[in-house]
Amino acid sequence: MNPSQPKRRRPLSYLAILGLSVLLGLGVGLGAALIDEFGGANTQAFRAALLSVGVLIGVVLCIRWWQGADEAVREAHKWAWYWGGSAGIAVVVVLFVLSSWDLITLNIPPYGDGPDGLLLSGSALTLGLMLAGYIIAWAAWWLRHR
Repeated sequence: MNPSQPKRRRPLSYLAILGLSVLLGLGVGLGAALIDEFGGANTQAFRAALLSVGVLIGVVLCIRWWQGADEAVREAHKWAWYWGGSAGIAVVVVLFVLSSWDLITLNIPPYGDGPDGLLLSGSALTLGLMLAGYIIAWAAWWLRHR
């Protein structure tokens, strides 16, 4: 290797990223349980710090995976997020409009008490339908291009 050339990092494999993500999830879950048990007066601050660090590590893992992905994988994910995510949002908009016109009754159980629980429920519905659309679009892309 020529000393003037930059050292190229070897990308992490999909299984390595998946394993690290599982370990990250387990670590955040264990940390949250320990914070709930021993956090005391600073429980909320510890939770916020744990979540921030967990999200930051997750973003770094995603970036490392994306850098190692080939062009076909990148294109499949971009296409699936655009079309599948957009379709998921469109379904939520249709449900919202039909519900606001009293054509349907939307009974989504809240994730908690008061307006915060309803906001979390709406967010979960939106993200869930976007993810479902993404998975369908991703599978369709790969079936079309095989």
